[in-house]
Amino acid sequence: MKIFKAILIIFLTNTLLQAEDVIMDKNTFIKKALNVNEVPMHSYIILKEEIEEGVTNILEDTYHLPVIKYWKSGNKVAFILEAIGKHEFITTGYVVENQKILDTKVLVYRENYGYEIKYDYFLNQIRGNTLKGNGKLTNRIANISGATMSVNSMRKLSKLSLFLYSKLN
Repeated sequence: MKIFKAILIIFLTNTLLQAEDVIMDKNTFIKKALNVNEVPMHSYIILKEEIEEGVTNILEDTYHLPVIKYWKSGNKVAFILEAIGKHEFITTGYVVENQKILDTKVLVYRENYGYEIKYDYFLNQIRGNTLKGNGKLTNRIANISGATMSVNSMRKLSKLSLFLYSKLN
């Protein structure tokens, strides 16, 4: 009986430590976001010089990759962006057109807390946002108790998607 309990504790601990909620596949997001049947060829934004400086200012840290992929159809651009919530990466998708966030989705959530950011009632606050001249979002994003770091990451990634879009035009 003791061995069974030990195995159960180890299994549950590993399950909790490796929490990963895949909400939407990246390709599915891109097709829906750009309203296309096939995922278009991606392009890269290379993070160097003024772009790297802007990214670092927004994230208050460096981005974890030297390039950021994006997909474009007409004026719509889809980005897959990641930031650390409290301990783990949150993978998100953003669609920007004409300097406005049209849509956003949490694609993969890996934290044990703060999962509320994946729901539309939270994401609706991000949709329609643009950047003010001072670099802040035009619409306030309310915090969620227990998910402060995840909300802050979403706020930063929202600003980042708009910043990156501005560098494409």
